Amino acid sequence: MFTCRICSHRLSSLLQGQTYEINDTILPTVESVRDLGVIVDHHLKFDAHNTLAVRKAMIRSRLILKCFFLSKQRPAYITYVRPILEYCSPVWSPHHKYLINKIESVQTIFKRLTLL
Repeated sequence: MFTCRICSHRLSSLLQGQTYEINDTILPTVESVRDLGVIVDHHLKFDAHNTLAVRKAMIRSRLILKCFFLSKQRPAYITYVRPILEYCSPVWSPHHKYLINKIESVQTIFKRLTLL
């Protein structure tokens, strides 16, 4: 068990010393939490989830390029890579341009490498 305080930058310094306990056991405070496969931090940002999803998708894309023939690469990409990038996207929907570019970079690199 642990606690994760969801608050603004200004309030986080005020709540720094506050602790919670159950049965005389102090619960540790964490900066981010994984819930249903989505990582959210204490400021309700999904940057860590986005970074992890892009990293996993890039690894699988490289494996697809090495292991499948050219005719099977696109279906393999749709089956094994896109679900990673699209999982729970309504929840962590990237609205910052840099997050959108990170996600789109996976597809851009895959397309460029399959055309060579």
